[in-house]
Amino acid sequence: MATYKEIHGVNVQYRSSDAPEIEGDVWYNSSTGKLRMYASAGSWATGGNVNNSRYAQMSAGTQTAAVIAGGSPTDRNETEEYNGTAWTEVNDMGTRKSQVCMGVTGTQTSAISIGGVPSPGVQTFEYDGTDWTSGGNKNTAKYSGGAAGTQTAALGFGGEVTAQIANAETYDGSSWTETGDLNTARSYGVGVGTNTSAFYIGGFAPPTATQLTLVEEFNGSSWTETTDYNSARVKQGGVGDTTAAMIYAGFEPSANTGKTEEWDGSSWTEVADMSTIRREGGMAGTTSAALFASGEAPGGLSNATEEWNMSASVETVSFD
Repeated sequence: MATYKEIHGVNVQYRSSDAPEIEGDVWYNSSTGKLRMYASAGSWATGGNVNNSRYAQMSAGTQTAAVIAGGSPTDRNETEEYNGTAWTEVNDMGTRKSQVCMGVTGTQTSAISIGGVPSPGVQTFEYDGTDWTSGGNKNTAKYSGGAAGTQTAALGFGGEVTAQIANAETYDGSSWTETGDLNTARSYGVGVGTNTSAFYIGGFAPPTATQLTLVEEFNGSSWTETTDYNSARVKQGGVGDTTAAMIYAGFEPSANTGKTEEWDGSSWTEVADMSTIRREGGMAGTTSAALFASGEAPGGLSNATEEWNMSASVETVSFD
């Protein structure tokens, strides 16, 4: 595990008063004889309900400016935008799509939907904040893979055709190019990051379609296995990048979950659970301000949105 100095470039501060509130800082207060730190903790709270309950939709944006479109059941095409309080229906996708590659791909005014069903699963659709248009077709058809990046610099990876695949491709806003394959072919995981620095987290892998704790990291050309997370699942939400990421909700081996895990650059830690356990919802935001919208819950579809927010405080480090 990295030391404090390796992460921050300095040793623990020695001060006569408390340090300014900078998340992650640790200091020794010589006036009080106390080692102190600026700690943060997150929690989930209720947001505005979606108008059209669904699962397996595309999603993009931030907690206060998000977009979801498409999804299941029956391959939907409705598009909704979120302003941090309420969801509003806007222009539909021209083609009904579900089971697209999952990840936060772009912004509310510049988003992308990758692959999916019904066939062909090579289609790309781009959203400009008002209308949907067709983008360049992928080289390999797929559904339920991972995705990362933006509308003009995207990455799509993994997924299924007739079985799980390891294929990965990058998008420049007009055409797709094949890049390095995953080490483990899988589907129904979630992607976070950019087209040159991404994680593919969890998923189903053949031959038994068992949920995985596997995480692979992409460096722009190849994938490397990195630290596993704690709770094996598929169809989860995810935000962040390879230095600070978060996954939440999903489907464990026998049931939906509301568990949330954070990545700090070296390890995964379980934190606060969601109120409504579900899977395959829409995701948006960052590790300090995220959301999860709709999805499959026990007993049927959920129209709920939950928002994740961080709060911070100065704490005294105890050695008891």
